[in-house]
Formats: sequence, C-alpha cells, structure tokens
Amino acid sequence: MGLDFVKNYGGIRLEGGSPLPDQFNAPSNDEEEGRQIQLDIERGLAHWSAIDITNVSGWRAGEWQYSPIRFIDGKDIGQIIAWIRSPEGYPVPIRLAQVGGVAMRIIDGNIRREFFQTEKVVAMPADLFPADEVESFALALQENGFRLLPAAQPKNGYQEILMNYEGLRGLADQRTRFEMLNLEEAAIAQDAGTPSIVDGALDMHAGGFDKDTCPVFGVIKRHYRNYLHTTGQLLLYDLLAGERTPAFVIARTARPALLSWYLKINNDAGITPDSGYVRVEVAYDWFMNQHMDWDFADRLSKVLFEYRCRQKSYSRAAVSLHPIVRAEESLGSVFHPESSLYQRFYRVTDI
Repeated sequence: MGLDFVKNYGGIRLEGGSPLPDQFNAPSNDEEEGRQIQLDIERGLAHWSAIDITNVSGWRAGEWQYSPIRFIDGKDIGQIIAWIRSPEGYPVPIRLAQVGGVAMRIIDGNIRREFFQTEKVVAMPADLFPADEVESFALALQENGFRLLPAAQPKNGYQEILMNYEGLRGLADQRTRFEMLNLEEAAIAQDAGTPSIVDGALDMHAGGFDKDTCPVFGVIKRHYRNYLHTTGQLLLYDLLAGERTPAFVIARTARPALLSWYLKINNDAGITPDSGYVRVEVAYDWFMNQHMDWDFADRLSKVLFEYRCRQKSYSRAAVSLHPIVRAEESLGSVFHPESSLYQRFYRVTDI
C-alpha cells in the first residue's frame, strides 16, 4: 500500500492544525503515588525565610567543579495536518512534526552548539490499522525523509477513546513530545559526566544519565504541583530576584528522590506574583553521594541567576535562561520551514 495508505483511508487535509498543549509538560499522576515532601531538610519548618544568593562567590566554571557548562533543550514543532478513517470508520488524526535535541556548551564565555539531532516524524495511533499496511506506509515514509511514530495505546485500550477525536489527537501529540525527550536524552548522554542543565524535570530525561554519578540538574519553568506548606508558599510570592527558598526533598516510592528549591530569577515590574521563579531539581542520591552541603544550592542558584535571560522581547524571559534560549534558537535554525514540510507530505501522499 505504501504512500497510498493515507488516500485509501480517506485522508483529509487539515489547514491550521493545532499546537502542542502545555499540559503535556505536566508530570504524570504516577508521581503522586507515595509522594512525601520533606520540608525541614535545610531549615526547620518554623524558620523558613528567603536565602539571598546574589553575593555568593566561587560559582564560575573555573572556580567550582559543579558549575554547569552544558545546557540541554529540545523542540517539538508541528501540528495535526490530516485525518483518516480507521477500518471501523473512526476518525484518526495524523500529526507531522520536526523534533530535535541540542546541547550547548559555554567555552571561554561563549555559547557554542556541540551536539544536535533532528528528525521529521509522522505520529498517529497506528495499531488501529492492519499491521502489514502500517509497515508498508512506514517504509514509504522513510524513503521520503519521514519517520512513522506509532502512538502508544491507552492503558485501558482504545474502546473508551475511539469516539473522542481530541483524545486520539492527544495520543499523537504526546508521541512526538516523547520523541523530542528521547533526543534530549541523547544530547545529555553525549557528555553526562559534565555538569549540565536540562530544561524541564529530571524524570523526563532520566534515560540520558546515571542519577547516582552524573551532575545533571533540572530547571522547571511551569509549575503544576504545590510542594510547599502555607508559610513556604507565601514566602515564594515574596521572593526578590536573587533569592531562593530553603531546599526540600520530594520522596517517591516508584521513582528516585529529588532535592529541590525555588529560585526567583526575575522580578521586573508587571509580572504576576507567581511568575519570575523557577524550580531546581537535583537527584538526591547524587547530592548525598557527593557529600554536599547547602553551599551547593547557593552556588548552583547563583549560576542560574547569572545566566537568566535578559532579552526583554523574549516572551518567556521572566523564567528563562539565556543558554536555553540560545539552544531553542539553534534548533530552530536547522528546522525546515513548516509550510513547505506540510506541503511535501501532502504531495507524497497525494491528498
């Protein structure tokens, strides 16, 4: 069947598509199982107050062995560009995307790209169709520079989701998102022994490094969970740029424990009280294995504060790091124009 697959199943173009929803950055509900927050690790609950890191010294790469000099990010740019009907008649979305992972390294004060990998991918719930036809379609796509990504089947099967087109769309969206994370892990793994910052949660990049031995740290910009007690939450709203909360431990039964804290990196006028701060994640086992003290949290916070984005025109400057912004720009520069890529897919599939 090959490239006739889309046409033979009634392929319809979708102009405009849909962006990747932010909620796919959110942690899974599995993280909630057995979760315990230990807030008194660095300071007692009654003594939580802001910790000023602006005057911390010895944070530069030449002064501190754990100063991050690698910054890892990824990009997932695409949309639902067509839909087809399953053999039973259900509408099935097809997402076309460019995904990539990149590692930037700071050398003599300059940010340089040291590794990147990109792919052009087509994602869909493929197991709703005959396996031999899907295999033929995948091979034909590969010959034209695309890779087919079969979306993961829901835990409870398709029965509950087949009548929900948005649910099927979510499966395709998630699949390209996961592929982007795989490429980010590949970027981390190129030199996981060098202190590195990843854009996002450590759990989402766990395949790229050894949690017990590698100095890889996560910086989270979007906040979907409340980890603090009332005093801590009020403290968070009152932080000034260059201040952090005391550190705390996020313990889970199914996943490794995390050391974490919040850091305010921007307090420009006009931002809301819940903006301008990031949450830092460090593998707790690694922290303990290195016999660290709280000077580590101060120095790492100072590094992040110094690397904050000062580009006011950037839409997420309040919570962004300059090397990560450069990573996004670097990946964008090697992506193909979206419109030409979509038209190429329409042409090769003849819809």
